[in-house]
Amino acid sequence: MPPGTSAQYLLATRLEQLREPAAARTETAAAAPWTDRLPELATRPLDGETAAGVVIA
Repeated sequence: MPPGTSAQYLLATRLEQLREPAAARTETAAAAPWTDRLPELATRPLDGETAAGVVIA
């Protein structure tokens, strides 16, 4: 077995194990329509960085 092959295999295996639960969470999570979140977002206060980027016409 060439040097590093075992480490590469173990890394690839572990990455696949980590991807499976992430993919399952993505599939089961239902995104709320943005119109449902609009009142919640509108009532949040702006922090200094965000407020600095807002242009009032």
